Amino acid sequence: MNRLEKQEFVSELAKGVQESQAIALMSFSKLTVEQMTSFRLSLRKKGVMVKVVKNTLAKRVFNETTYKEICSQFEGPTLIAFSKGDAVLATKAIMEWANKENFNLKVKAGIALNKVISSKEMLALSKLPGRNELLVSFLWALKAHPTKFLYALKDAPSSLGYAISALRAKKETESN
Repeated sequence: MNRLEKQEFVSELAKGVQESQAIALMSFSKLTVEQMTSFRLSLRKKGVMVKVVKNTLAKRVFNETTYKEICSQFEGPTLIAFSKGDAVLATKAIMEWANKENFNLKVKAGIALNKVISSKEMLALSKLPGRNELLVSFLWALKAHPTKFLYALKDAPSSLGYAISALRAKKETESN
């Protein structure tokens, strides 16, 4: 890479990092080309971009952000995955691949919810429900009480009708 290409790469990576909701730093020393290709393609389908970076260039990018403490993680071959979408869904997609058998990928650290997090915290974040799941749960919770109330209103006249019918049948049997 010449100097101009490096500057372009750094500015592109810096833009991606600034717009991201989730970032993961991974070690990928023993991945085959096929594994790396399938990893990148599957994450791209989920809105997660993957880049292999030189540590010096990555440190240059992260030193210009508020996440300077993550620069200590740039040792050995490093892969950066970042997503503009939901942080939970991105970490789920990454951790799904990291936990596969015979897939030698280790998560070093990450950035989510505007703070630097460890690999254990990324694993915990990946187990949470995503934004869409939370919204659906919230809507179901909002819908539950009015629905129960409407069923109660619907059942009251029916119950009253059954009670009046039973009372009339009782009166008819008493009068006969």
